[in-house]
Amino acid sequence: MSKPRLRFAPSPTGSPHVGNIRTAVFNYLYCRHTGGTFILRIEDTDRERYVEGSLEEIMLSLRWMGMDWDEGPEVGGDYGPYFQSQRLDIYARYAEELIERGRAYRCYCTKERLEELRKYQESNKLPLGYDRRCRDLSPEDRARLERENPEPVIRFAMKLEGTTEFDDVVRGHLVFDNALQDDFVIIKSDGYPTYNFANVIDDHLMEITHVIRGEEFISSTPKHVQMYEAFGWETPVWVSVPLILDEQRRKLSKRSDTQTRFVSYIEDGYLPEAMLNFLATMGWSSGEDKKIYTREELIEQFTLEGISTSAAVFDLARLNDLQGEHVRLLSVDDLANRLVPFLQAANYVGNPPTASEMDYLKRIVPLIQPRLVLLKDAPDMTLYFYRDDFDYEEKGARKYLVKDTTPGLLEAVAEKLESLQQWFCETIELAVREAGASLGMEGGQVIHPVRVAVTGRTFGPGLFELMDVLGKDRCTARLRRAAAWARDRLGTVEPQTSS
Repeated sequence: MSKPRLRFAPSPTGSPHVGNIRTAVFNYLYCRHTGGTFILRIEDTDRERYVEGSLEEIMLSLRWMGMDWDEGPEVGGDYGPYFQSQRLDIYARYAEELIERGRAYRCYCTKERLEELRKYQESNKLPLGYDRRCRDLSPEDRARLERENPEPVIRFAMKLEGTTEFDDVVRGHLVFDNALQDDFVIIKSDGYPTYNFANVIDDHLMEITHVIRGEEFISSTPKHVQMYEAFGWETPVWVSVPLILDEQRRKLSKRSDTQTRFVSYIEDGYLPEAMLNFLATMGWSSGEDKKIYTREELIEQFTLEGISTSAAVFDLARLNDLQGEHVRLLSVDDLANRLVPFLQAANYVGNPPTASEMDYLKRIVPLIQPRLVLLKDAPDMTLYFYRDDFDYEEKGARKYLVKDTTPGLLEAVAEKLESLQQWFCETIELAVREAGASLGMEGGQVIHPVRVAVTGRTFGPGLFELMDVLGKDRCTARLRRAAAWARDRLGTVEPQTSS
């Protein structure tokens, strides 16, 4: 058996969303697991819904995920063109072949007639669908109708009796009653093919062996199966993956509350490793009780049999949990490099950053890595490492700085730190605690005011570790700045009078 050939075939009719990329993930992982070929094909025949820039977002999303395609746009291959809009002559040729075989026909019905037919069926509670008026026309009727409508569509002639059956890896053996099927359009009046037709032609000509797509296409599969039979072609392996529901358990769509523009996750600073882990395990399981997967592990373990029949729920909390885990798996150098674009946007480092800026960043990274989730949060988490003019958190300042004892404490700590000959965590901690002890203060009485003075915040990395990174001069200057700020605030407080 030849190696598998699978395709991801999006339409550039808007930004790709989570469901689109999850389908790509399943195709990609199975290709890499089996040593097959991963193909990107652009189904751009719906010109009315074409959205400028969506093709670029599709390719950006795939490349960001590390899912480079083996054939397709910007890569090439032996089965192109890979844009359906460039294959119109191919579709026209095969449509004519179907007409010659008696499995397709020209339909001259106008939009007005089809609208009247639909209204009649609705008012009489009849099944909706084309009534096949043009399926068996006499030569005279065909000539007359052609004069009335010189731009007909071409419809596929579905079987009128019996059933259409096929096997789906996920759903099992499926049976559809042919009497309930419609003679659908395969070539529109403008010469462009419909999805159902172009999809089958391209899958055959590109030698696609497995079709992995959302279960919403199951109802269209009888049409595809009959077209394969009409041409005498072998059908691919059908694999229908479950829907993704949003957190309200509704079908994920552009109207869902969940972010649907996949590129927004890139902009927010999610890691491709975390997103791959998340999407691969949304509707698939290796059978293990396992949470974190590397790309290599997913490729090694991915099988079609592991795909679930149940809908998957988009759980943002789970995604963020996986994101945090993957952030903590990165080396300091790797995480530092990934943070650079976000810090550049905040004007913390240059473009490109200097060697000294990168050295400084690599000292900061271990301090924020345990708490960092989204990379976009790094500028806020590191603000006090780069700026000395930060504001004090109102609650922390009121609780720890605006106290009669604070200015003296901060000045004492600053003086003690200035006398240090060696600047590292242990000496800093000893000096800070000794300064507090000299004033009869210890523990949180000392640590909290110093933290707010040095960072403006009441929480964060270890105090002495971050002071080590900031350096003596910046720490002492900030302590004296906070002492002056506290004195100024205390000076505005009216003295309390005893009764």
